[in-house]
Amino acid sequence: MDESNVSGQLTLAYKPTKAINAFATYSTSYKPIGVNLGGLPTSGGKVMTELARINPESVKHFEIGVKTSPGKNATANIVYHRTDIKDYQTQVQTAEVGVNRGYLANAEKVRVQGVELDASLRIRSAVSLYGSLAYTDGKYVSFKNAPVPLEETGGSAAFKDISGGELPGVSKWAGSIGGEIVSNPGIILGQNARFFVGADAYFRSSFSSSPSPSKYLNIDGYTLFNARAGFRALNGLTVFVWGRNLLNKDYFEQLLPAAGNAGHYAAVLGDPRTYGVTIRYSYHQ
Repeated sequence: MDESNVSGQLTLAYKPTKAINAFATYSTSYKPIGVNLGGLPTSGGKVMTELARINPESVKHFEIGVKTSPGKNATANIVYHRTDIKDYQTQVQTAEVGVNRGYLANAEKVRVQGVELDASLRIRSAVSLYGSLAYTDGKYVSFKNAPVPLEETGGSAAFKDISGGELPGVSKWAGSIGGEIVSNPGIILGQNARFFVGADAYFRSSFSSSPSPSKYLNIDGYTLFNARAGFRALNGLTVFVWGRNLLNKDYFEQLLPAAGNAGHYAAVLGDPRTYGVTIRYSYHQ
């Protein structure tokens, strides 16, 4: 079978003023056929051998945006993007009772589209602020032969049409905000250096954690706070202490059917509150 393919990217840019740069990009990409060498699901007691071969995946991506500099030390950007995927190759989990088996499958058509905004502002050399916000809609436009979700495990059907369902791992809303304050130059440990203190927050809304949407495998949205403080020496030395998830937020990174697929599920936990110290040295001739 001939699997040759030609892919490419075309970008057009227009700069009407010194502070505004508009662009549009169209690109295509391709993933060759996949093969399931083992672990194929069964239906009616027979192995689904037709699932052994996975069709090639083709992607068409488009985005259009504007990058601006509304001030000398400020930026503001907005981008709309859309990705259409034919024969999307996705890892799924069979719902057969007593079996914990994953395999590759083709979703006939997938679409992801959204809008992203980001901005930054520097006030003299002392304060930097930044933030971003993204809205993303990801769904199976067509997936007619997907494994059934967790709550339908052990039923009469092993497969289900989940067309219109949400893609796993995609939050409708996500964003971050943060900043850093830097002191005037001073002497620290005998070095010419600047103190700095920074903090940021990241949030995301709820999202599906299952290839086949399930009401039991949705993860609630969460917000994480991080901070850092230290100094940067002019000779390339940087020393700082940092903390992640400062509020010790309990959250899940993933929910998934547990071994045996008997209707229960397991979780991958997010990192707890974590502290550390980083010492970095950059040498420049």
